[in-house]
Amino acid sequence: MMSAYSPDSQAAPAPLRHLLIADAAPLPQLADADAPPLPPLPNLDALLARLRPTHTLTCDEGSPETPHALAVARANGLPGEPGRLPWAAFESGTVGTPCAWLRPAHLQMGMDDVQLIGLDQLELSAEESEQLMAAVAPLLTDDGLTLRHAFPGAWLAQGELLRHLFAPAPERAAGRLLTRTELARADDPAQQRQLARLLSELEMVLATHPVSQVREAARRWPINAVWVHGAGALDAPLPPAPGVRVAPQLSQGAAAQDPATQAAAWQAIDRGEAAELLASLRAGVPVQLTLSGPERAVTLAPSGSGLWSRVSSLFGRPTLMELRKQL
Repeated sequence: MMSAYSPDSQAAPAPLRHLLIADAAPLPQLADADAPPLPPLPNLDALLARLRPTHTLTCDEGSPETPHALAVARANGLPGEPGRLPWAAFESGTVGTPCAWLRPAHLQMGMDDVQLIGLDQLELSAEESEQLMAAVAPLLTDDGLTLRHAFPGAWLAQGELLRHLFAPAPERAAGRLLTRTELARADDPAQQRQLARLLSELEMVLATHPVSQVREAARRWPINAVWVHGAGALDAPLPPAPGVRVAPQLSQGAAAQDPATQAAAWQAIDRGEAAELLASLRAGVPVQLTLSGPERAVTLAPSGSGLWSRVSSLFGRPTLMELRKQL
């Protein structure tokens, strides 16, 4: 899943009916006693007063997808199992042709394992990304693949080699010790040999490229590999579900590390998307709110309008902090 790349937006957006908030868990470096309270969030509080948990997605440490990605896939009706979700085809609006995201990456190589450096640590410029893509494009062409620059650090590849691949998300792989069998792989042995050869050739080109040499001299991570993910094909058009939206503010910039920045991001969500979702709820739209963290994604929906629902809600209302600690 690529948060910075999405299908064309609708000409007339539908009323917001499902808001998904990524990275909603408390910051991991803070113990409960040290976590500062969030500022007032009146729109989120009003939503939680009328919504109840209805569905939970749980991912263990070895899951190839994040709970947030699985929740977004579910909300949009994206077919496939974790690690085999055709994100590239969905996000680029491609039908019939297998696609995948290729991400310039740095792998630390060990004797029996590799470790992916977090892609956000690479800070690849547009010029670097385009130069590296131009260098590897002929190799992909030889294997029947086309390549298009989507944005810095993300290339859209298309071709039959990308059909039926297992390709885990880089967010789940970064920082872990991985064996080669945990990287992108094909089920068919002949296809796997072709894929492995291509990835090995790409590693050699990227590791010796002047861009990587300049980066290494400047004590920046050189690019020595590509990370494949979101591979697969869509057999029929699958536009984004109307009224489904992701709030990315908690994943951006310093919000993932700094409590004050995270608090400001929560306020931005409350003023924007949460206020819009609350307006939809008050207008009678059947809304959903999903909060995602590293282990779980919890979806909330209206609890009903009967007397028993209203009475029980007084005693069963989860607070935002209680929900966040579950993620």
